[in-house]
Amino acid sequence: MRLFAARGSKDVTMSDLAEEADVARGTLYRNARSIEQLFQQASAQLVADLHDANARVMDDHRYLDPPLRLATAIRMIVRRAHENPAVGRFLVQFGLTEESLREALIGPPMHDLEAGVTAGRYAVAPEMKLSFVSLLIGAVVSAMWMVLEGHQTWREAGTGTAVLVLCALSVPREEASKLATAPLPTPPENL
Repeated sequence: MRLFAARGSKDVTMSDLAEEADVARGTLYRNARSIEQLFQQASAQLVADLHDANARVMDDHRYLDPPLRLATAIRMIVRRAHENPAVGRFLVQFGLTEESLREALIGPPMHDLEAGVTAGRYAVAPEMKLSFVSLLIGAVVSAMWMVLEGHQTWREAGTGTAVLVLCALSVPREEASKLATAPLPTPPENL
């Protein structure tokens, strides 16, 4: 991820990757057909790990309310970009351009959006759901960029983004602000 993000593209060689990973080129050739395959695997694994980490800490009764769950997820992902800049840079660089990341990012947010609509917490017309998820992904990627570039702290960027996203879903601003500043759970150690 560091190498892809540093280069800003998938324009790396097996030799570059072998050197970065401190393994022999033959090891990579035996385990991957191409740079594209390695990139897709890394992308899919990263997104799965991020969603799994968020789900593990939010799957208890405190996070059943969809707006609280969404605000918490946004803040946790922005915090993760701060804590692991390689992950953040990778997501900022490729989060809006790679099909595998777009598809993976749409899954859990779309489910949470559906839960909020079903619970009557969000006012989103059915034809606007994909637009909302697109807005959500763009807002979170932009918040991570703000943190990585030093324009805001992860708390400022995460909280501001959570408030704006919740307000876009028709959550009253005062409630959105309260939810976006609720204490965060402790993230899992392994991501």
